[in-house]
Amino acid sequence: MAPRDKTIRIEKAKLLLVEGADALHFFISALGAFGVDDVQVINFGGITELPKFLKTLSNLENYESVTTIAVARDAETDTSSAIQSVKKSFKEVKLPVPGKPFEFAGDNPRTAFMLFPGSDGQDIQSGTLEDLCLEIVKDTATFECVDQYIGCLKKNNQKIERLHKIKLHSYLAGKDEFTGLKIGEATKAGAWDWNHDRFKQFKNVIQAM
Repeated sequence: MAPRDKTIRIEKAKLLLVEGADALHFFISALGAFGVDDVQVINFGGITELPKFLKTLSNLENYESVTTIAVARDAETDTSSAIQSVKKSFKEVKLPVPGKPFEFAGDNPRTAFMLFPGSDGQDIQSGTLEDLCLEIVKDTATFECVDQYIGCLKKNNQKIERLHKIKLHSYLAGKDEFTGLKIGEATKAGAWDWNHDRFKQFKNVIQAM
């Protein structure tokens, strides 16, 4: 057996493994909003680091007590590829493999995975955590100002490579209480409506863990 990693401690039987610091703070806040206190959120790093992290996880102290492992990551530009990547990561460490996102598989431990930004009611969309947050605020009165700003940038031939990030940070910059904050920081400051329909899939998985 490989030596146990001492940098991470398993403190709860239900683990939610997330991609990056923003997702970490996002889900810690979500747990509080959804009334869940028995899930530990752990940052596994970047997308390509999940397979290695899962292998490391099994060598940690208290792993034997883990009953549920859920993973949350961005779908990015290719949803099918993201799904297959997570499934392969589970399979490589002999964990149960869910048939599709937002569903559980197996027992002891049970597993599930979630993809940002989730479903539009039919298919899982491509995108990121930022895209989910944009879905939450796009119908607010101030979001029209964001669209006007983006239109102005395009009119002036400004190169835009990460539209979702520019839109979201423009929205946050227009709110005094969120100006200059990263997504994780804005989440802790109360930027999102946790009762929004787009959170239901995530809430259901978290509460079912």
